[in-house]
Amino acid sequence: MWKSSSEEAAERILSMIQENAWPYGHKLPSQRALAEALGISRPTVREALVALETMGKLTIQPGKGVFLVPKAANSTGTPASRRPEWSDRSFLAGKESQIFQFRHAIEPAIAALVALNATAAQIADLTAMLEEMREVELRGGIMDFARLDFTFHTQLIEAANNPFFIEAMRPFFEMFSESQRLPFSNQKGLADTMQEHEKLLEHIRARKPHEARLAMEEHVIATASRAGVRIAPW
Repeated sequence: MWKSSSEEAAERILSMIQENAWPYGHKLPSQRALAEALGISRPTVREALVALETMGKLTIQPGKGVFLVPKAANSTGTPASRRPEWSDRSFLAGKESQIFQFRHAIEPAIAALVALNATAAQIADLTAMLEEMREVELRGGIMDFARLDFTFHTQLIEAANNPFFIEAMRPFFEMFSESQRLPFSNQKGLADTMQEHEKLLEHIRARKPHEARLAMEEHVIATASRAGVRIAPW
């Protein structure tokens, strides 16, 4: 069965954890160190870590690192205290408008904070992620592109460097991930998303929070439109 590069990376990270017998609470090596040890790109490592967090294997704490969670908590996937009731994908059906309204309210504020608070390393990671998305876009890999798009947005949440945002958004990651797949029914959806992301990142690099906020607002509205949901700008 074919596996994506991030799925293979996730399996290799799990093997590394088992081989080293790292205990609960152990802090994993940095993303850079993992990329070098595994011989893969940092964006792929980042995507794999997000997937493992969604599975309940570890927790990503902005500004602190990545830590293992108790075996009892991850034995059924997502930790019980954080397991969303909507883990079944059918939960999103009929609620597309609500999730995009939620994103429209939250993500522009996050983008503004990223322009203010992101470190140079975090901006470099966002840039690398866009480069990988561009490669996937040219191949026309819609599902891979959607996974990378989700990772890009979670990177933005972390790059805001405000732990309240990551904790507030974490319970919605499953539904958030599913919503990322709705707009990508054709190649144009991928190309439009890339242009919107590049515009957003340009403002982040320039440290322009107002422009970054507006760029993200435009992106969420456009993404919703591609998914067949209309959101009026405020």
